[in-house]
Amino acid sequence: MKTRAFNLLLAIILVLGASCSAFAAVAVPNPLSPASGASLTSPLTISWSAVTDPSGILGYNWQVSTSSTFPTIALQNSTNVGTTQDTVSGLPNGTYFWRVQAVSGAFVKSAWSAARSFNITGAGAGQPGAPALSPTKGYSTFHPLEVITFNWSPVAGATSYVLQTSKDPSFPVTATASINNIPNNTYSFSTPDEGSYSARVYAVNANGIAGVPSNIINYSVFYNNPIGAPPAPVSPASGATLTLPVQVAWTDVANPQPSGYELQIAKDSGFQQIEDDSPQLNNPNRTVLSLTSGQKFWRVRSAQGDSSPTTAAVTAWSAQGSFSISAAPAAPATLALTNNTLYSGDITLVQIQLSAAAPAAGAVINLTSSNPTAAPVPASVNMPPNTAWMQFQMQAGQVTSSTPVTITATLNSGQASVQFNVQPPSLKAITLTPASISGGAQGGAILTLNGQAPAGGAVVDFSSDSPSAMPPALATVPAGSSSVSISIPTNQVSANTLANITATWNGISTQSPLTITPQGQPASIALSPASVSGISSTFATVTMAAPAATDQIFQISSSNAAASLTANSVTIPAGNTTGGFFINTAAVSTQTLVTISVSGGGVTRSATLTLNPAVAPTTMSLAVTAGGRSGERVVSNPTGLSVATGSTGSTQVAPGTVVTLSVASGRDAIWGGACSSGGAKTRTCTLTVNANSAVTANVQ
Repeated sequence: MKTRAFNLLLAIILVLGASCSAFAAVAVPNPLSPASGASLTSPLTISWSAVTDPSGILGYNWQVSTSSTFPTIALQNSTNVGTTQDTVSGLPNGTYFWRVQAVSGAFVKSAWSAARSFNITGAGAGQPGAPALSPTKGYSTFHPLEVITFNWSPVAGATSYVLQTSKDPSFPVTATASINNIPNNTYSFSTPDEGSYSARVYAVNANGIAGVPSNIINYSVFYNNPIGAPPAPVSPASGATLTLPVQVAWTDVANPQPSGYELQIAKDSGFQQIEDDSPQLNNPNRTVLSLTSGQKFWRVRSAQGDSSPTTAAVTAWSAQGSFSISAAPAAPATLALTNNTLYSGDITLVQIQLSAAAPAAGAVINLTSSNPTAAPVPASVNMPPNTAWMQFQMQAGQVTSSTPVTITATLNSGQASVQFNVQPPSLKAITLTPASISGGAQGGAILTLNGQAPAGGAVVDFSSDSPSAMPPALATVPAGSSSVSISIPTNQVSANTLANITATWNGISTQSPLTITPQGQPASIALSPASVSGISSTFATVTMAAPAATDQIFQISSSNAAASLTANSVTIPAGNTTGGFFINTAAVSTQTLVTISVSGGGVTRSATLTLNPAVAPTTMSLAVTAGGRSGERVVSNPTGLSVATGSTGSTQVAPGTVVTLSVASGRDAIWGGACSSGGAKTRTCTLTVNANSAVTANVQ
C-alpha cells in the first residue's frame, strides 16, 4: 500500500453515506487485474475499468479483506479522478479479496464490485523488510495519559515508519490508529482511553511502498494498573555536611515521564516544613541553589499518568535522604556569565551563588571590576533573605581590542571571581533580502555586527564582484546599534548571474552571494477602477504572458504625485502570471490624466488613470431632533421642517442656505449640535448649512 496524504475531496468521498440515495445509481467498475486467484509477490498492482456518470467521476475507493464478505478491512485507499489502478503492499503471505467502487461528481457512491482474490506468496523487489518491535519501555501496564515508548529495529531502505495500535489484534482499518511518517525507529505517545491494546509497526520506502508488519506486542491502559516502584536516592551521601549549591540525584524509574519527577526537601523528617518543592522535573537530578543552614531531609517520586479521571498516578515517595547545609557565614561560591562571548554593547546576566543562604535581613555583596570601562558593575547588590542565588544585568562597554576582565564578588571575607574577555564590535553577517532577484529590480541587505557600533557609528564599505549588482559604497551602522539596512539596485542579465556582495569594516570582511536572474517582461497593466473622483484608491494588476520559475520584480512609477504608489516595485511570485499594487489618489481641481507604468526586461507597459474633481453635492441634509416639553413643535425658516417633540425630522437644502429654527409656540429651547446655544435658552437658532448637519432642540 502506498502511504499518501489524502486530499480533502477524497476524505469527503470516504465519509459520504446513504443520504445521496435520491440521485441516480452510479455504474459499478469491474476489476481487471490481477486475475482472480493469481499468486503474486508484494507489492502488486490492482486495476479496474473506468466508468462514466453525467455528474462526472471524482475517483474510486478500493478495499482489501481476508474474507470475500469483507467483515473486516485489512487495507483501503482511494484514487483521484481518472486513476483506475493502485499499488497494494504491506500484506503478509496469505489469501486476500479486493473490490472497488466509483464516486460520482454528485458524491454518490456506486455499489461495490464483485470481489476478486489473490494470493501473496512472498516479498518482491522494492518491498522493505519487517522491523522487530520490542516490548514497550519499562513494562506493559500503563495508566491513562502515561507516555508509552515503542522501539523497533531499523530497516534498510526505510524512509519512515508507521506505528499501528488497536484494541482488535486483527487490526481492522476502522478500529486501528495509525501514526504515519515516523522518521526514526522510536516513538512515544499517551492516550486517555482505557483498554487492552495490540501494536505493530511497518517500514515505508521512498516510493511509498510499505513492508510487512512487524511482530505484534500487547499492552494495557487502565486506571487501576499497578504503579511501579519509586526512585531510589543516589546522592548526596546520607548525613553529609555541604555548602551550596547541592546536587541531588536519584535513580530513574522503569518508565520515566516527561516532567514526571517531584523532589521535596524539608527541615524535618515528617516533611511538615518543606523548604523546596520542585515538581515537573525531567531528569533524575537537580541542582539546588538556595537552602537555609541546618539538617535537611529529601525524597522524590514519579508521576505515571492518571489513576482516575481526577487523580494522578504517582509512585510512593522514595526512601528519605538527609544532609546538612553548613552553618558557616555565607560567602560567594561561584560567579558566572550567561553570555560567555561578549562584544562591546552586549548584555549578559551575572549570576552569583553563595555557599549558604543569606540571613533573614539579606546580604549586601560587594562587586568590583578590573576594567570598569569594559565591564561596568554596580558597587554592590543585595541578596534577598534566605536566598543563596541571584543575578544582575551587565552591559559590556566599548573596547578597541580584546580586553580581559575579572569581576569579583565579596561577602563575609569570602570571594568568588569570573574572568572573561570583552571583544571589540566586529562584522557578523550580511543577509540579502531576497537572496535571488530578477535583474533590474532593487534588492536589499541587512548588515549585522557582533556587539554594537561605537561612538560615531561603524562606517562599512560595500562592494560587488559583478556590475549586475550595485550596493552603496558606504553605509553607517549608527552608534549603539547592531545593524543597518541597505538597498542593492540590480541590472538586467541574460542568464543567471552570481554577484558576491562584500562588506568590510576594521579590516574584517563578510560576504553573501546574490543570484540575479533574467527578468521577464510585463505583458500588460490594468487599473480597477480606471477613473476615480476625489480622495480615493485604485488597484493595478500586472500580468506576464507565462509564469516564471523565480519571483519577478518589476519597477513601477506614476507620472503625477496626485496618484501615489504604495511601493516602488511589484512582485509576480514564481509560478504565477499576475501581481498587483494599490494607488492612492488625492483631490484634484480639474480632470487629470496620470500614466501608471510598469517596467522590466527592457519593456514598459502603461495604463492611464483618470482623476476627476470631487463632485459638489447639490443639496445638504439638515436633521432636527426635538425633545423636552411635550406637545410642542420645532419649525424652520425657510420652511421644510416641522418636528414634534419626541421625534426627528430632516430636510434637504441648497449648500449655503441660512436656516433659522424656532419653537412654533414661541417658547425657548436649548439648542445643540450644528446650531448650539451654548446651554442657554433662546427662542431661535440660526445656522448656515454647508455640510450635512444635525441639530437638537430641548423645548423649555
